[in-house]
Amino acid sequence: MYDMKLLERWAEFNRQKWGCRAVIRSFQAPGSNSRSESLFFFNRRGRLYLPPLNPYHPTLFHPTPTTQPHRISSQWHEAARQMIPEMCAAMGSAGFCLPPEFTDVRPFIWHGFEVMVKYTYYLEFPFCLENTSGDIRGRIKRAASEGYYARRTTDMSEVHQCLIGTETRQGFSHNLSLGDLELAQELLGEEALRCYVCYSREGEPVSSSVVLLLDPDRPQGWIAGSKVEHLNKGVVQLLQSVLLQDLSDNGMKGFDFAGANIPSVAKSKAPWGAYLVPYYLVKRRVFKDILRVTWNWWKFGRDQRRLTKTKTPSG
Repeated sequence: MYDMKLLERWAEFNRQKWGCRAVIRSFQAPGSNSRSESLFFFNRRGRLYLPPLNPYHPTLFHPTPTTQPHRISSQWHEAARQMIPEMCAAMGSAGFCLPPEFTDVRPFIWHGFEVMVKYTYYLEFPFCLENTSGDIRGRIKRAASEGYYARRTTDMSEVHQCLIGTETRQGFSHNLSLGDLELAQELLGEEALRCYVCYSREGEPVSSSVVLLLDPDRPQGWIAGSKVEHLNKGVVQLLQSVLLQDLSDNGMKGFDFAGANIPSVAKSKAPWGAYLVPYYLVKRRVFKDILRVTWNWWKFGRDQRRLTKTKTPSG
């Protein structure tokens, strides 16, 4: 479950970094003590959106004490219905990403929202290296044999060096300066923003990964980067194994890889033995969405009619 104090600090980081307004909203079902809470981000136009480098809109649901599934479901539906008017009032073309633990999106479907499925990988702890692929284990052995080693660090300049390596190689930017990383560390603290770096034999930072613990039991990947000249040495795999082992040893329940929606990203995350987990993007239908659905149905009907004519035997 998300830590509310950490969510407030995360909201402040996003406010300072991206210039957005971040507000924690609480929605209580009428006549019940059950409620949901969510971090709403608003852009400069006052529209609901998701800032860069945020996989989900952090959301919690607090049911009343009960073991009856139908009561929990009913309470969530009531809380979701309280969310919907505010979402409708502020939602533009961007959607609202629910975290993976929210699997019942029917209240939004019934209200006419469009719901899109997305995916992430979730690895349950305790971590066991033997559950990873042989390729990963081989790369880790190679990195270790060449003197690479990995550990936690609080030196954000080491993390930043490696991010620049990936940005240069792939031609994009995280839009995170060293000052941004230090701000995140200052606001969240070293336990909620865990940084890991892989070093060469000479002590040069060559690969980095940063983990968010907004939910102390369910850490999630945030950002990562590596220097190109070391990539084929197994440094990424060595770093990831040390990271996962450290989180597991510290009593975490599992690790959210935070996304598996791009083929190359999914391919790199799948061999770690994690489960593929869906999460949902809720969007308000706009006129172009209605046109698209209508067009797709018309094309489907047209193709079916052509197929029927083709199969009809001539007299």
